[in-house]
Amino acid sequence: MINIILLGLAACSSLTYAAPVSPDPADVASFLTRRAAVDACPGYTASNVVENGDTLTADLTLSGDACNAYSDDIKDLKLLVEYQTSKYQHLYFAHAY
Repeated sequence: MINIILLGLAACSSLTYAAPVSPDPADVASFLTRRAAVDACPGYTASNVVENGDTLTADLTLSGDACNAYSDDIKDLKLLVEYQTSKYQHLYFAHAY
């Protein structure tokens, strides 16, 4: 089941690569610069992964220096996944405080 969640997270991250609608070259250049920054981001490492029936929880920690491509990166997060149906999962990310 964790493979499905990781695949889902990978699919969601690919949505950030949607091409800009504007034909303005400055917008396209800005998009390409931001995409390069995102590609260099370290991502998160999962620990304390617990699967319990229809839920999965994990602690997520930034795997390197923050790249802040869209806004300030959060160093530590909590992940809660609820398997609601075979085709629908609810993903919840929160500050780990």
